[in-house]
Amino acid sequence: MARIIVTLIFGGFGVFMFFYGLRQLLLQRRLLRNAAPVSAVITHSAVFSSRSADTDQRPLRDNSTTTHRPDVRFRYEIGGRTYESDLMYPNSIVVTYASRESAAEALAPYPPGATVRALVDPGVPDKAFLIAQAGAGPKVFMLVGAIIPPLVWWLGQWI
Repeated sequence: MARIIVTLIFGGFGVFMFFYGLRQLLLQRRLLRNAAPVSAVITHSAVFSSRSADTDQRPLRDNSTTTHRPDVRFRYEIGGRTYESDLMYPNSIVVTYASRESAAEALAPYPPGATVRALVDPGVPDKAFLIAQAGAGPKVFMLVGAIIPPLVWWLGQWI
């Protein structure tokens, strides 16, 4: 019985990951296929740093990690309406960097107040993005999501 419950809980999480990745992959393909250039103004550009919790409580030990992500927002106009987006790439799975300098380098072409070229699918005007490059994030989500349910079922035999 415990095996079934654990499989439903963690397997359900895997199914969610798979379908989220699939949704992002389809959105990414659509946005790239229908991308039209539009003029945009950068309203915010900064590196956001995040530190994970230290789970090693021994003295002088620290297993936390710090990741850095470029955080950009820009405003643009389509058909007389103003929109704002925060997508650097054509999906919402964020790219993070191990160093603050690498994240800052990714943001260098997008200083606050700059007028830049963004890309937007006129059918989805609120999803403009800055860099026309397909990311691997959606495929990774799909792969991990597909592996989790059978893996949990297999590991459940020892519960």
